[in-house]
Amino acid sequence: MMKRGDFPYAPVVGGLQLAFLGIGLLFAAFSCGERGVQRRITQASADVPPEVRAEVGRTYVSKGPLGSVSRELYVPYPGPDVSSVISCDYVGADGPQRFERLTYQVFDDVYQDPEVRYSDDNGKSWTPWQDDPASNIVKGKDIYWQWIANNIVASCPASESTRFIQVCMLRGFEGGDPRLVGLHKLHDYVFYTLSNDGGKTWGPRKQLKYEDGPEYSEDIRETPGFLAKNKCWFYYNIVAHKPGGVIFPVSLNATHTEEDGTASTVGGVRCFIGRWNPGREDFDWSVSEPITASKKVTSYLEEPWIAELAGGDLLLDMRGTNAGIPDAPGRHWYSVSKDGGGTWTEPAAWRYDDGRPFDSPATMAKILRHSKTGKLYWFGNISRGPTAGNSPRYPMYMAEIDETVPALKRSGLTVIDDYDPARHTPRVQFSNFSVFENRETHAFEVYLSPYGQYQNVYQASVYKYLIRLE
Repeated sequence: MMKRGDFPYAPVVGGLQLAFLGIGLLFAAFSCGERGVQRRITQASADVPPEVRAEVGRTYVSKGPLGSVSRELYVPYPGPDVSSVISCDYVGADGPQRFERLTYQVFDDVYQDPEVRYSDDNGKSWTPWQDDPASNIVKGKDIYWQWIANNIVASCPASESTRFIQVCMLRGFEGGDPRLVGLHKLHDYVFYTLSNDGGKTWGPRKQLKYEDGPEYSEDIRETPGFLAKNKCWFYYNIVAHKPGGVIFPVSLNATHTEEDGTASTVGGVRCFIGRWNPGREDFDWSVSEPITASKKVTSYLEEPWIAELAGGDLLLDMRGTNAGIPDAPGRHWYSVSKDGGGTWTEPAAWRYDDGRPFDSPATMAKILRHSKTGKLYWFGNISRGPTAGNSPRYPMYMAEIDETVPALKRSGLTVIDDYDPARHTPRVQFSNFSVFENRETHAFEVYLSPYGQYQNVYQASVYKYLIRLE
């Protein structure tokens, strides 16, 4: 069994040097060694730029229809041309235990040098940061590999049992060390693991499949037979469905057939549905049919986030894009399941509760239900005008969902952050974030790295936002 310090999730190594300075703050100096030499980040030294030092301890507060939003610097960028990225949440289904995972980004979607720390008092104090070597980038024969390459792990209680379930991803990087060359050809696979003690220790990882394919092992993972089967990627969430079992979505390539019979490969979504089998003390898994959309309206559906509606139906939010589709508007998409995730409605563009559509770039959104208000809230990007593919990724909003439609309640739109010429370049992105509800204060906590904060997109600090509902 894996111990707490060896959680089965973590990205990896890079060419920087990092330091811990002050309570809850990290500062780092980027260090360039000889070409091809990787220096793992540590917290042994710090070089804090004056403009960043000036932000420490300052809190900025704004108000919106849903409540107040405060912003403060949490983790400064570690050095020139590097961003800090945090993934964080609670450990287990209840209690004050929390974790934070810090990684760094030099190339797009390559997360380097993971370190983790834990708190037993809801974030008032923390253990020292520790390396997470189990999830380092490692070289195989021809491919580099990394567990949890996206810096996110998702877990929830395994309903109908005393277990806790966690979902993670294995990524293969073909084409060279991604820390030096960035991303080329990727191979992604999804796994799950179970805990008998609320997340303190974990059992072996088991691959999830939607088609026949060989059983995973390090010995066969670079063979053509393994590489070609059950490819899918995950950095989303998993929920315990009230009728029983668990469900979570993945992204993958799928076939979409147009009305005229033309078929093409598109980015789509499937859902894995787990039912607890007490005899085997494990889940029995099924998988939904692919959820896809016409290339006439979106080039793909990806980055799904799942939620349960008040009446028991399931809701999927999905990223779309108008890139490569002349005159198509940028939209965010959703689909609903009334049978526990087996079948889904045809994807539809999100609208406001007054029926009006809104423009949204190709970004991920997240949905959470608040324990006190009982309402479902959407966190994501809504643009002031037409979008072009991924841009612009601002403002970032929080909105209440009208679950009867579903739709976003226009009157409650609350800005979390927005482009500010005094703080950002026009390329700023408010789209890479973690969010959860504080179990003591019941404020939503958002941790976000605004890529594009500076001229180099991947020079960004982590900011902490507290959203106190009114």
